[in-house]
Amino acid sequence: MTDTTATAELLSLFPTGILVASIPEVDNAALARAIRSLPPASTQAHGLISGDGVSTYGTGHNLHKRPEFKTLVDALGLRLTGFARELGADLDRMNLLMSDCWSNIQQPGSHVVQHRHPNSIISGAYYVEAPVNCGRIVFESPLDSHRMTDFPYYARQTAFAMKRYAVDPVPGRVVLFPSWLSHRTEVNQSNAERIVVSFNVSAHITSADRERPRAG
Repeated sequence: MTDTTATAELLSLFPTGILVASIPEVDNAALARAIRSLPPASTQAHGLISGDGVSTYGTGHNLHKRPEFKTLVDALGLRLTGFARELGADLDRMNLLMSDCWSNIQQPGSHVVQHRHPNSIISGAYYVEAPVNCGRIVFESPLDSHRMTDFPYYARQTAFAMKRYAVDPVPGRVVLFPSWLSHRTEVNQSNAERIVVSFNVSAHITSADRERPRAG
């Protein structure tokens, strides 16, 4: 039988980039103390957290401007720059700026419902405290809603069959992803709190390049 694929090329189009990296230079114990010591007025229930949890989103989501978060913000900046360059971003013509940054403390039994981050380009989650079984972050395929039909069965898992992808939370780990990518978390099935610092990043075009053509 003739191998009809011998001279064929299988293309993988429209990939979605996610960066998973460790940040060993951050003192997570000190960061957890700083988050827990934030004024009560800076924390409130978060509409996207199902179950018992508090967040500084909507009240004090400017943690990137606080001195006790500087080491983390500087470290995130390095990873963000590398991630953006890997995606092909022309950082000579734009600046990446963290637009907001907030903390979530989730109790056992809670989870974050599916959502996206509007009005930003890159978003991320940094895990300060992440006990075993506290809930993975789950990304949903952006193509799934456009599939009118699909194979009823797959013999093996491939990138073409993937409907979702989950990343384990580990203290000191950051996950960077496009802000438009829908995601959620699994239920915190541990017996301890899950502490995450989340953030959004925007791109600001430099004045000299405002009139130059953009990609697209």
